[in-house]
Amino acid sequence: MVMDGVRIEGADVADGSMITARIRVNRSTRYDGVQVNTHVYDAKGVVRFTEVNGRQVSLYRLFVGKDEIDRGGGLLVLKAVIEGSAERVRVRASIIQEHKEVEYDERVLDVT
Repeated sequence: MVMDGVRIEGADVADGSMITARIRVNRSTRYDGVQVNTHVYDAKGVVRFTEVNGRQVSLYRLFVGKDEIDRGGGLLVLKAVIEGSAERVRVRASIIQEHKEVEYDERVLDVT
């Protein structure tokens, strides 16, 4: 259900382990926030989020509430690190409304 309410505008992997992503949220109807998940393909590793809009975090699953998204002008800038090894990583951003996913966007990044 890819729509225009959430869009991953850019996602890159640098130095084989550092991920940066820009997620744009443009939703006029009610929603609770955005859930960002990752999936590591072809290897044994995990992705840990280290920064959200300049704020330091240490999370393996990330939920950003609507209030924080609104304060950032609808833009989330994320940084994450791959712990372990990975060849490809999927980044998925989902709009959550009443505990349900209503829209999403995803990108698959080549690490190697």
